[in-house]
Amino acid sequence: MNGSRRLRARTLALACAALLSACLKSTEPQPSLIQLNGAWNYTGIQTVPVREMLTGTLTITRESGTSFQGQLVLQGVNSQTQQIRMLNGAVSGSEIGTDVIDFDADLETIRRHVGQIVADTITGTWYSSSDGAMSSGTFRVERETR
Repeated sequence: MNGSRRLRARTLALACAALLSACLKSTEPQPSLIQLNGAWNYTGIQTVPVREMLTGTLTITRESGTSFQGQLVLQGVNSQTQQIRMLNGAVSGSEIGTDVIDFDADLETIRRHVGQIVADTITGTWYSSSDGAMSSGTFRVERETR
């Protein structure tokens, strides 16, 4: 019985040590897979519900492992009325492998962007759905020269 208690105590001590070691892991940012930090020139077209030309800047300010955060500032110009509207919001997303990113931009509604990376250019599509209304389009971002 005494040996059984010692075995249980050792097992419990090992389990506690493993649990503590997992809790003590660093929360420091991890290296990024594809280095997105910096400013990117954004161009896009909203095709639904009305055609709108989009231009602005995507700025990635923080990367850790496969996730990133930043800001998207856009100017939208309605192709029919030439009315201009400004859009500005936070971005959060993730890198999928080494050539695809998936991010949400909080601009009036959440716009989900999925794009493929080739060198310093990312091209893809975006969509948003809110209260039954949908908008969608395409985008292209190019890294600003340093």
